[in-house]
Amino acid sequence: MTQTSGKRILCMGSINIDLVMFMQQFPSPGETIMTDNFQTFPGGKGGNQAVTAARLGGTVSYFTKLGDDGFSQELISKQKEASVDTHSILIEEGSTAGVAMIWVDESGQNSISFTPGANRLLSPADVQANAHIFDQADILLITMEIQTETVYEAIRLAKSKGLLVVLDPAPAPAGGIPDEIAALVDYTKPNETEAEILTGIKVTDKASAKLALDALKAKGFQAPIVSLGSQGAVTYVDQEFFWIDPITVESIDTTAAGDVFIGAFTAALSMGESFTACLKYAKTAAAISTTRKGAQSSIPNREEVLSVM
Repeated sequence: MTQTSGKRILCMGSINIDLVMFMQQFPSPGETIMTDNFQTFPGGKGGNQAVTAARLGGTVSYFTKLGDDGFSQELISKQKEASVDTHSILIEEGSTAGVAMIWVDESGQNSISFTPGANRLLSPADVQANAHIFDQADILLITMEIQTETVYEAIRLAKSKGLLVVLDPAPAPAGGIPDEIAALVDYTKPNETEAEILTGIKVTDKASAKLALDALKAKGFQAPIVSLGSQGAVTYVDQEFFWIDPITVESIDTTAAGDVFIGAFTAALSMGESFTACLKYAKTAAAISTTRKGAQSSIPNREEVLSVM
């Protein structure tokens, strides 16, 4: 896999700050639990995917809305550190970044409260008012952690301008994705849960994943990829059913594995690699990420992925 300047990637989705407190047990109502183990991590599916695509060879810019608080400034700084162009991020005065407050007990179970902050304020009107941003890109990589109608408006605009569209349908909307939008998506990668929401088919193994894959193609998705976590993933290559074998590693944290997969896939796509080469690059990067703790802190660089490949 040779690196070139490649096609330009525009990322959209949520960027959040994760405030994580580790403790022996969760407090009961009215109870105070003391701990000195607290960490702050940049996160959000869109943010994770942008950092992955940039770290793994892509030329990446980001379009979203953040607040004017300290967390928003920190998140923008982290994107810049990963060489993501942040000039297109809109700032909503008086608003905050998305914040996830996460408690983790000694068994590894977690309890999360979340506010999307300014991420949810990015509107279809914002997309149209900033249509010029899409003129500067070749690929749209987008997740559904922002307003659904904003996602759909961005996909419509991207296709009208000739961009490739890569959609991470997470979280999958309860009513599914309209066929009109599905037909505009070049690549999509739902996991088992998202595939079931989108198709009504419970995905537990290779056979049921194939049924969901066929249902997604029938809805209009051009090249769906259904992932099954540690079991691998399925898709079609040249009209033939294709099983993507997992890479066996000592996994300790799968938090951002899905984001790393699709970010790496899009980076390889931007460099003109074949579909199968993109899949191999993606599964290798995702596997490496599960051997490390955290979300963006677990993302490997290009040299690490190539050395494993």
